[in-house]
Amino acid sequence: MISGFFRRTGLAVSLMLLPSLVLAQDISAQIAASLEGLGAGFPAGEAQGFSDYLSTAQGGVSGDTIGHLLYTRRHFDKAAWFFGADALLDPSDPVSLNNFAAMLAETYNDASDTAPEGWMQAAYAASAAAVVLEADNAAFQNNLGNAARALGLADEAVAAARAASEMAPDEPLYLTNLARALEAAGDDVGAADALARAHALSPNSMVVMFARANLPQSQPYEDAVRRNCNVNFKCQDICPKSIIGGLMSVTCEMENSSAQMACQAGQPHPVAYDCREDIPEYGILIPGLNSGFSVALPGFSMHVVVDGQGNVDTRVEFGVNVGPLGGYVRGDGHYSPSGGVSFDNLGGGV
Repeated sequence: MISGFFRRTGLAVSLMLLPSLVLAQDISAQIAASLEGLGAGFPAGEAQGFSDYLSTAQGGVSGDTIGHLLYTRRHFDKAAWFFGADALLDPSDPVSLNNFAAMLAETYNDASDTAPEGWMQAAYAASAAAVVLEADNAAFQNNLGNAARALGLADEAVAAARAASEMAPDEPLYLTNLARALEAAGDDVGAADALARAHALSPNSMVVMFARANLPQSQPYEDAVRRNCNVNFKCQDICPKSIIGGLMSVTCEMENSSAQMACQAGQPHPVAYDCREDIPEYGILIPGLNSGFSVALPGFSMHVVVDGQGNVDTRVEFGVNVGPLGGYVRGDGHYSPSGGVSFDNLGGGV
């Protein structure tokens, strides 16, 4: 039944490839055993205190709530315990199963020399159960692929990692994990292509740089990088249509070329260019520039701004004092070649 489910969702996983532990063992028993092992590493009485707290927690607080809080503080072992406690209460909740699996795997990886081998098997089993419950979740598939790879299940790792990257093709993390899975399966060309796609999406991200440092830098990778590099700042679209904007577009194109060369070399590079025109709104009137002037006299001021498209904005304010009282009026005027003249922001006061 499970094998058929994977086939329907595009994962060609057979009963032979899906280890018998998922079929023969109860997931709750594996979670409970893992929680006992995790608790043994906590200070004396802490695990019991956690259990007592959850049994009396109010206001919607759950193991999942506390697990997320501990995860953000990188207490992966305690996060795994709380996620696992939540999954024990409801083994049909794929989110708790997935979170427990992810945190238990992190805990195992941090202490792989001393951690029980059963922890990674439990992480795999929980990931597989989460995928059975919600196969169209890319994060679940990604975690299943990682756990399968850690256990040496190369074909299943590739299938799950590929499913994750196909569901979320713009997520570089999933592509780097696909590259790791393919490399572990002996497909260097496929690994190179997946890593190059991740680099093209996010060349400066830590996940890409970490993967590049831990995967062979082979000729297939260099070739794949060049195929996937297409840095385009769209300089003609983003730079202002003015004299200064034209000069800035030249700089933009030069930066674009430098970024493309860095991309093809497999190096970090910028992925966008800021071509906003930064010119103060005063100075002499030169066609094609954003410029303007102000006139200020006692009781009267006028400000004029002209942009490179021929649009004119003005603000006029004037007032008069009579004894202890002062009155003023103001108004804004606008002119554009296409829209003509308009006025707004008319007002005054005493």
